[in-house]
Amino acid sequence: MTIYSGKTIQDAVEQGLTALSLTSDQVEVTVIQQPKNGFLGFGRKLAQVELVSKTNTKQQTNLNKSTNQPVSESKQHEEETENAVDIEEVSQKLANYLNDVLEAMGFSFKLKLDLKNRHSIYIDIDTDQESRLIGRHGRTINALQNLSQIFINRLGANNVTVELDTANYRSRRSESLVQLADKTARNAIANGKPVYLNPMPAFERKQIHNALADNDHVMTYSTGKEPHRVIVVAPK
Repeated sequence: MTIYSGKTIQDAVEQGLTALSLTSDQVEVTVIQQPKNGFLGFGRKLAQVELVSKTNTKQQTNLNKSTNQPVSESKQHEEETENAVDIEEVSQKLANYLNDVLEAMGFSFKLKLDLKNRHSIYIDIDTDQESRLIGRHGRTINALQNLSQIFINRLGANNVTVELDTANYRSRRSESLVQLADKTARNAIANGKPVYLNPMPAFERKQIHNALADNDHVMTYSTGKEPHRVIVVAPK
């Protein structure tokens, strides 16, 4: 692992890009350490980042696919475990679990289950208390979604993702995130400084990253630890 340092995150990233002869859209950035000024020169810390070429990652993936080496025993066991999971049974157990949780929370509701594929369970919660279910900034429905993910993981469905929705909230939220990404990028460019967004779940941070992936004027990276991990939008 190669670490690049600088007075700021942006300086550290630029150091790495220069060393690798790459542009910001060709690498994945991981913040290792935030910069600290210290006091009277003591305790001062430089920003540290790790840069990984996206091309190398893709090449390694293609290489792994193209080789005809025997599958390891652990990989075979993983595939056998995945195949052993009955997605319909898992989804029904999850629906029963959510029924108990939502009833305990005092909701009147109906669940609509949709198995999009072997790795995705979508559940729409039809209720006249949608605002209460969503919660402030989506915290309630996101917490329920997180609980649902933990529940099916304990059933062995580690490669299955759960999405909970109500009143088309996920679609509306996705549109809001795209607008937020665009507005934040314009602010970062106008002020010439990084902009830190509020903490949000990993799947929402991913939407921000994707929304600005083709923007030639800004870069995005995540910093901090869950549940306070945030996205930073910085000018290039």
